[in-house]
Amino acid sequence: MQGVVSVQPAPAVSAAGNAAEEPSSSSALPEALCRPDVFPPPQPETVVLASTHASWVFIADDEVWKVKRPVDFGFLDYSDPDKRRRCCEDEVRLGSRLAPDVYRGVQPVYRGPQGLSFVGPGDVVDHAVRMRRLPDADSARAMVEDGRLHREHLATLAALLADFYQAAPVAPEFGAPTVMAANLAENYQQTLPYLDRFVSAQDVHRLYRWQEGALTLASHALSERIAEHKIREGHGDLRLEHVFFPLGAAGHPLIIDPIEFNRRFRCLDVALDLAFLAMELDAADRADLAAYFLARFARDSNDYGFYPLLDLYLSYRAWVRAKVACFVAADPATHVEKARRKAREAERLFALALAYSEDRPVNRDVIAVGGLPGSGKSSMADALSYELQIPAISSDRTRKSLGGLSATERGGEALYTDAMTKLTYEEVLRRAHQVLRSGRGVILDATFGDPVARASARALAEREGRRFLFVEMSCGEATLRRRLRAREGTPCESDAREDRLPLLTARYQAPDELSPAERITVDGLAGVDSVRAFLRRK
Repeated sequence: MQGVVSVQPAPAVSAAGNAAEEPSSSSALPEALCRPDVFPPPQPETVVLASTHASWVFIADDEVWKVKRPVDFGFLDYSDPDKRRRCCEDEVRLGSRLAPDVYRGVQPVYRGPQGLSFVGPGDVVDHAVRMRRLPDADSARAMVEDGRLHREHLATLAALLADFYQAAPVAPEFGAPTVMAANLAENYQQTLPYLDRFVSAQDVHRLYRWQEGALTLASHALSERIAEHKIREGHGDLRLEHVFFPLGAAGHPLIIDPIEFNRRFRCLDVALDLAFLAMELDAADRADLAAYFLARFARDSNDYGFYPLLDLYLSYRAWVRAKVACFVAADPATHVEKARRKAREAERLFALALAYSEDRPVNRDVIAVGGLPGSGKSSMADALSYELQIPAISSDRTRKSLGGLSATERGGEALYTDAMTKLTYEEVLRRAHQVLRSGRGVILDATFGDPVARASARALAEREGRRFLFVEMSCGEATLRRRLRAREGTPCESDAREDRLPLLTARYQAPDELSPAERITVDGLAGVDSVRAFLRRK
């Protein structure tokens, strides 16, 4: 878990280290607790002190102990011991939601005859959050820096978060435009002391004007988010160093360090929570992973309504991190080298916040991927989603959500009537329109087995001034039968099985009405490379 915080230049203290003098003030607390002999048995061999703008973190052999610093930033108030204790209790409660076996409780800090320690007897003078230590190498931060974070990890994380938010308490009062306006204004006001020191005054004023305008344009979308119950009690600080993959891509991710000190920061649009992690992936030069993470969450949660708000959310998150970097860089207690690093970080992150306000010049197409069930269209759509950094909308998942079913739950005949199929295609196009409103392109994953369905998708592209492209997946009957047969007895998003293949084949009409310029037929055994040249046509 060492990667969760920035380690200050402080030596490790061995178990044989000498006892320190009793501290006379809270400023001496970090040094006093950075000794193995003040920890309960089994005492650690070494303790390393790390520091954030809000906490002192004592990293022992197998555990981490976090003490809140007596600071008051306005949005965060740890100024007295009772507030710190309550925040410790809240952190354990909230952190246990996404990391249940990591948080071990709240531990008192005692002042006894030998000074401060985590072991009584003595007067309780403060409290600490006690946690199991997680290996640095398992953090998403370390993994992205080492090139070990892949889209499979983010697919697992997106699915976990879709379930988490679905079960989280609804908090509609925090979704009002006035709340977002207050957040934007707070960023702006708290950045003013650092103008032309860490960030350009001209750029700060320009970005704030853009964010205010974007918020005004998004007021209807924000109202829709409230009505659709998308304002939930989330995490609030979903950053790369707070996400761990102890069992790899197939295992259960752990997410630590939620916001406990300010309910306004954790009760929010679920997409604003996600935007933190996506922004940090962008900042790490992995825009491909950022876009894929958001697309997979939209897919798993059947939620595409956040896309019109996404650039505002991403810009806000980048500004938050730039602002915090300013705080640390300006703090006289910050080590000189760290202050320089944070100053550069503030400049870089604010540039990223500004970049989100700019138009998107690429990947704006409407791409329909069609073909018979088993032809590989969903695999192709998912591969293209990653390749082009735009979301894919599945008709199978859409149909199940309309029917009130989970993605892999088998549907009955009522789910496949002509009326339900028509409703499904309409909903796919409605979701696609939400994505297009953000300036991004979109991929439509459906059979598209008749000219009417294809014409509707093409008309959407024309209305939005986008290019329409159709990718038809095709393979031999033997391959189709083998793939459909393999679905028997296993959870699957598509309900199509081998016994329905003759009927599905008879109903399917080839896309002969489309011109060669907007249509390509691809072997269902081929990969995304076969489509790349076609998509690059202007």
